[in-house]
Amino acid sequence: MKNFREKLKIDNIVSGIGCAILLVFGFLSVAGETGLIPAFTPAAGDSHWQSQWRGFILGASTGILALMLFGLIRNLRAMKDEEKLRKLYIKCHDERTIQVQTSAQAAGLRTALILGIVAVVVAGYFSVTVSMTILACVLFTSLITVGFKLYYHKKL
Repeated sequence: MKNFREKLKIDNIVSGIGCAILLVFGFLSVAGETGLIPAFTPAAGDSHWQSQWRGFILGASTGILALMLFGLIRNLRAMKDEEKLRKLYIKCHDERTIQVQTSAQAAGLRTALILGIVAVVVAGYFSVTVSMTILACVLFTSLITVGFKLYYHKKL
């Protein structure tokens, strides 16, 4: 349980840093929209696009911040109560849950790669730039997957 507590401490530090960064992004998007920091604007697009982009940044950072705060609070509460810590440990180390998550991630990745290839072909009829961008994303994801497979074949 001591190792799990140390892992939670590290997770809390990372979550705290992540929350601080997301708060900065949220502040900068609001400051750019209100004119407080006019330099914080997208380089391309008209004022309508720039406003939409800042809204997207604010919404995404707020949503991710809420999830990170939820996890941080859960971890902090578990670290103060031994019973909650034990339940969280069991939840995080349940073999069935881990296997379901691993299988879902593998199937999701395969599906995303196949749909990415289909998107490359379809987008090629409309825009070369979009098609090549999707191809680069599929290639990058494939290379990362192969790299992790090689790593885990050596590690396990």
